[in-house]
Amino acid sequence: MIYSAIIPIDGRIRRITFEAADEEDARLLAAKCGAGIEGPAAQPGVLPATPGTPEPLAYDAQTACKLLGGVSYTTLWRWVARGELDRVSGTRHVLITRKSLERKCRVTEKPWSPRS
Repeated sequence: MIYSAIIPIDGRIRRITFEAADEEDARLLAAKCGAGIEGPAAQPGVLPATPGTPEPLAYDAQTACKLLGGVSYTTLWRWVARGELDRVSGTRHVLITRKSLERKCRVTEKPWSPRS
């Protein structure tokens, strides 16, 4: 089955698709690459977003956690409280700005290496 995941690359948030046997296998593969899994791709072999579609200016809390490699809600709120992530004010739902997520990815990004 084809799955989609989101991963920070060069300080930018990218969406990837990959093949895995099942959801558990997909989660393991995504974790090894430092990606947050979104779930099964909309259509096998097709990216969920159409090329040329503008990226959202902000993401909900659940998506922000995935974009940051699967961090917990507690960690996300801690970063918001410290000012490390920017929250869109005046909205009914919590939205985290894409720019602050990309900034956080640049600051914390480390090269991937397999664990021994």
